[in-house]
Amino acid sequence: MDDTDYPDPLLQQVPLIRNPKFQPPKTVTLNTNYSKLLATLPTSVVPPKMNLSKADLDAWITDLNEIELASLDENKSGADILKYTEWLKTQQRKVAPGFNFDIMTPSTKD
Repeated sequence: MDDTDYPDPLLQQVPLIRNPKFQPPKTVTLNTNYSKLLATLPTSVVPPKMNLSKADLDAWITDLNEIELASLDENKSGADILKYTEWLKTQQRKVAPGFNFDIMTPSTKD
């Protein structure tokens, strides 16, 4: 574990030089009167009041349930996987023409 309470002996040998062009950053004073600060907020910052009905919420819930059921469809995901693997093979052929997966796979003699 590093003990940072004690100075490093190598760093003690390096002299510190003050640069006359260096100016430390100036402190920023903040307004502590928060009630005035919040009263002057523009209307674009304040979120609008939402007028949602029960029907709108139910429609959102049914839409989300349909999306979830569509994503769980096994046939569609299997087709998407096959489509992706075909795309991947075509991209590899573009980079390395003549490369084929069948050439690299070992086979057993009958």
